Amino acid sequence: MDTLQIALIGIIIAVVVGIIAFNKWQESRHRHRASRAFPDNRRDPLFERGSDGEISSVTGEPKSERQEVDGHAGADEQAAMPPKDKQQPYYQPPRQRVRPPLPDKLDPRIDCCIRIEAVEPVEVPRFWAAQTEVFDNISKTLRWYAFDDRENQWRRINANAVGTHHWFLAALQLVDRSGMVSEGDFLRYTRGIQRIADQFRSVPAGIPSRAEILANAKALDDFCAEVDVQIVINLVSMQPMMGSHIFSLAEAEGLRLEGDGSFHARATDSRTLYVLSNGEAALFERSAMAGLRTRRLSLILDLPRVVDAASEFEEMMRFAVHLGKKLGADVVDDNGRPFGTESVDTIRARIRHYQMRMSEEGIQPGSSLARRLFNA
Repeated sequence: MDTLQIALIGIIIAVVVGIIAFNKWQESRHRHRASRAFPDNRRDPLFERGSDGEISSVTGEPKSERQEVDGHAGADEQAAMPPKDKQQPYYQPPRQRVRPPLPDKLDPRIDCCIRIEAVEPVEVPRFWAAQTEVFDNISKTLRWYAFDDRENQWRRINANAVGTHHWFLAALQLVDRSGMVSEGDFLRYTRGIQRIADQFRSVPAGIPSRAEILANAKALDDFCAEVDVQIVINLVSMQPMMGSHIFSLAEAEGLRLEGDGSFHARATDSRTLYVLSNGEAALFERSAMAGLRTRRLSLILDLPRVVDAASEFEEMMRFAVHLGKKLGADVVDDNGRPFGTESVDTIRARIRHYQMRMSEEGIQPGSSLARRLFNA
């Protein structure tokens, strides 16, 4: 190797060593500047590593620094916000009201119920006046209820009711002893509900299908006609029976003369068990009993409206025999035949049959539902 080659190699080595030395010097210089900018007790999150060896997120910076930065940002945002008197108010939407269930006294089998929800509370007197004008020609019983939000229950309303409410409920009775609701009445009912809802800017909830309602009402009316039975025991006398004597005997047995012109035997809860009526045209009146004369009396037991009709029949039969002896009258059935053991057994069997049929249909004899269906 000649002198020239050795010299070139030496120059190359010197250049490489110089470059390395220069880089080391530059690195040392930058570290010195960094140590001045980032003291030892301050963390540089860009150089921190998590447990998995990856560089930590910037969100890991000290809380004090974040609060300081957020404080400056909050001040800037407050400076950019308009004064309070010029800010737009924030209205929280009203809490949605849940549709309340039906009152306990109503039953969807016989009541067509439609709820009406008003956006703004409606005064009951205004509402009552409006519905009276709309429903002045419906032949079936129509009941109205208003929902009391504070007590969380429905209240029956009438012309004397007061207060304001969001929820109202109409309940049209579809079937009673006179028959089922007519198609015309049903249409007047549903259209009337819509008119009232429009008047008070409210929404009727769940107007039912006309065909379905009328079909169900027809089936229920047919069943009611099947079990609508009254047991009648007659007392017939060839000689007129004195009204004053009848009055004293009935009162002694605990019966009371009422406004319908009949004596009522009542249970402890005031429900009628059976009645004693004049078998002739004239009704019993307290003021006219002294001068009344009749040859026929009737004791009537209304099977669907009595809880234990079998027991009440036995009591009514005992009273009939007692009256017959005191008044000199014969105890006979509707065909004029005297009541014998066979007739009594037949009636007992009929009572068991009809009350069992009602129970099978879920309409308990003597219940509030039965008394509404077979209203006198």
